[in-house]
Amino acid sequence: MKNEIQRMHSELIEILADKRIDYASLRSALVPSIDKEEALFIFDSTVFESGFYGPEVFDLLLPLLEPRTTQSILVGDLLGDDQRLIYEILRESLVLVRSYTFKQPTLLYGVYINNLTSAAKERINQGLASNRGYLGYIPTTFQSRAKIYASTTMAGFLLKKGKTFIMAHEDDRSNSENVNITFYNLEQHGYKIASLQSYYFSIFLSYKIERPVFNIDTTDIEIALNSISNNAQALDDFDIVLDEAKHGYLINNKLGKLKKAGLAEEDRSQIENLIREKVCNSYIYNLVYLEDHDVMKFNILLEFERSRGYPTRTTASFEYIPNQKSLRVITLH
Repeated sequence: MKNEIQRMHSELIEILADKRIDYASLRSALVPSIDKEEALFIFDSTVFESGFYGPEVFDLLLPLLEPRTTQSILVGDLLGDDQRLIYEILRESLVLVRSYTFKQPTLLYGVYINNLTSAAKERINQGLASNRGYLGYIPTTFQSRAKIYASTTMAGFLLKKGKTFIMAHEDDRSNSENVNITFYNLEQHGYKIASLQSYYFSIFLSYKIERPVFNIDTTDIEIALNSISNNAQALDDFDIVLDEAKHGYLINNKLGKLKKAGLAEEDRSQIENLIREKVCNSYIYNLVYLEDHDVMKFNILLEFERSRGYPTRTTASFEYIPNQKSLRVITLH
């Protein structure tokens, strides 16, 4: 499995290189950021003239995007059997620009965008506000019921790299082609299309909205670990190892980060326990095998609640040591 994942990843890099796209340059669209925002923009599908309301929404949205940014764009209707729950989520989280009488969630269409500055998010919000089909946005930078729900209903659609949209096409179409197989008028807004077979896009180029790890996600994490190790295991029974020297380094060089996370006054074992609670409830990304040092490492975004203001977010890097069932803290940043 490890060899197969690495083979597919190498093929992806070659496919993108042939389209003059550097895979490494897409990082900001594929991993969560501690200093950028995310938002879910909500539209009332019944207001638009046709049943193809998605393309109409994008005709409004695309002129408002910053030309140079790298972002993932996910889309989806607000699906779910528990309409009461969805209503409550909207009521507690949706920043409305106009009054709206809730009918049923499936009539609402969402566009999820990551890697936003606060100014870019507000420019999109204000730019859409004059259209009566736009209801407002849900802030999804930090964990919430709304963000968890969005992770279950939004699907990867486009990866924006400047004025190029990377998207999926059919698996039986050659990767040498670049074609927009959708009804969305992407090229009319000045964008170039770089497309590739959908299984490469879905595995390597679709952004995963951060959420607590459900039972269904544990296998996903093990497969991710399998990309760097033949010994992939669930992380829920791993120990966190913060050695004394590393703890001293963090105190001397990362004290501000520790204070924001509420860890500065904790001793080493308490920090290990607090980090372990977060690790068991987070996605992993930036998986790397450093062959020269025989080190397997990955990152996790940790979110710590504060008594006042927004939560603190920090990126933690860990060495994966499966034979000892331990994760060694490399750094926090």
